[in-house]
Order: sequence, then C-alpha cells, then structure tokens
Amino acid sequence: MEVKFGIGLGNIRFGIDQVTLKRLIGEPNKIDTDNDGLLLLQYNKLKCTFWMDETDRLHWIQCSNPTLLIQGVNIIGLEVLVAISKLKVIIETPFEFEDYGSMESYTFPEQELEIQSEYGVVTTVCFGHFWKDDEPLYTNA
Repeated sequence: MEVKFGIGLGNIRFGIDQVTLKRLIGEPNKIDTDNDGLLLLQYNKLKCTFWMDETDRLHWIQCSNPTLLIQGVNIIGLEVLVAISKLKVIIETPFEFEDYGSMESYTFPEQELEIQSEYGVVTTVCFGHFWKDDEPLYTNA
C-alpha cells in the first residue's frame, strides 16, 4: 500500500465517488460521520478509513496499516523521532507539531500529510488531495 501525495493510495484516487470506492475495495465494515456530517467509510482489513466530502468524493484517508509505505518507507510502528527523521529526508519541507497529551501530530502541509503517534510510536498516517485557491485538485478521479 503506497501513499501517493495528492493522488491517493495505490489505485484508490482522491475524487472518486463512494460507488467507485466500493467497486474497488468492497463494502465497508462501518459507515460513520464526522463532526461536520461527512461520511467516513471504515475498512477493518485495510485498517483504513476513507473520508468523503460534501459532494461524495474521496478527499482524506486515515490509515493504520503496518504495510503502508511513503515513497518506499514504512513508518507505522517506528519510534516517532526515527520516522520523522526518515520523512524529513524524503519530504524536505518543514512540519508542524501539535501535542494532544498521549497523542502527537506531525503535519507536512505542502504534502497534505499528517503523522500521528501515541506514546512515542507512529500509529496512523493521514493524507489528502492537494488544493488550489481553496478548490480541491482531484487527479485522475
């Protein structure tokens, strides 16, 4: 499972609708909504949640799958400082840090990438499509 910045996850592209997503990977194990009422499709086997926007297009992926790769590097399960040092070599842009107590967030805004850690270990990678002038850029949807 390879993260493709601004594009998607493997053959799953940002901008596809719910019907297309289900055709690609099947029915979700759980359907939920976020605080804004947007749909969240949870796939337990993939350990991924796919966030749909208000027009029913995929715009954000949250993944805890240990096979997830970012430009060939697997970071889930690594100590967070080791993971961040590996990402800084790949990404070469500054990150933003937020501390939520036991959970920490490292965000690389230019890549629409967020790394979450709990108790010093990377647990989750979140990523989304790119933007231009506050409009989503969906590539090959």
